Amino acid sequence: MDIHFANLTPDSPGFDELRSQSMAEGFNMLRRLEDNWHSGHNRFDRPGEKLIGAYADGLIVGVCGLNIDPFTQATGVGRLRHLYVDTEWRKYRVGSSLLSEILKDAGHWFDFINTNAPSSAFTFYERAGFVALSGIDKVTHQLCLSNPAR
Repeated sequence: MDIHFANLTPDSPGFDELRSQSMAEGFNMLRRLEDNWHSGHNRFDRPGEKLIGAYADGLIVGVCGLNIDPFTQATGVGRLRHLYVDTEWRKYRVGSSLLSEILKDAGHWFDFINTNAPSSAFTFYERAGFVALSGIDKVTHQLCLSNPAR
């Protein structure tokens, strides 16, 4: 099994199938990603931002994005967005690999990474070093990067 990572867009081959699968599971993050991409609202094109896919055997099996957090006025805060992995590929730790890849150089841009995870993903994020938060709108977990940018 050879997994590699590359930039992607909602127009990339295989994205439609992955979006349909996520929606069948009750997750709308890839539909929102696509809508925001096509409207120009979010293209993951500001400093430090990126949108990547995990590919196996030429097929897209996962997606993950990183943005400047639009829900805070604080500087140096990123937001992990739209992390989704094909159900058949979850057992191969593709989600953990995607997370590692998206965070690889995030410390150059961000001090903290926020996410608003569904409860089914809380354990995943906590195992990855994110700390559960409460009382903050649209943030369930936060990661303090080891080499803060500021």
